Amino acid sequence: MNVTSTEGSRTLARSDSLSRTHPLKRWECDFWTQAKLRNADTDQFRHVNNAAISTLLEVARMEILDRDSLKGPMIGRNVVVAHLSIDFLKELHFPGTIDIGSTTLKVGSTSFRLAQGLFIGSECLVFALATCVLLDTERAEPAPIPEPIRTYLLAGLPGARDESASAGFWR
Repeated sequence: MNVTSTEGSRTLARSDSLSRTHPLKRWECDFWTQAKLRNADTDQFRHVNNAAISTLLEVARMEILDRDSLKGPMIGRNVVVAHLSIDFLKELHFPGTIDIGSTTLKVGSTSFRLAQGLFIGSECLVFALATCVLLDTERAEPAPIPEPIRTYLLAGLPGARDESASAGFWR
């Protein structure tokens, strides 16, 4: 990801690749969720286990679209994950709280890609990439992303890409 900053504003050029060479930074995230780590989420060494980490990421993804202004466009639709990759950069330990940051990388016709990080302070301990598909719950097939949702996902991200009209886009 290439990032330039001028007088407090930022221009982002998001990477097309599914891999990254560095962890997500706090300032790269536009959506935030906080979660309390639970003893039940740990293994015998008191590390938060991988399944719990996946659930924390899911909670954050679901909260992104859980806004009053998006409730209408979400009627009859649900978000499902088509692809999820997780890099476990450092161990998480109980007890404590975790900040979960997310940012939009791309928005297609029926899907969008997010980068997510689990943070303690400024340190990213887990990095994830998720490709999410908007699903028509009645027909059980991908649904076009309504304009209010597309606008919300792209808000504040001048470098994020709206690829709904791209012929070669992945969904």
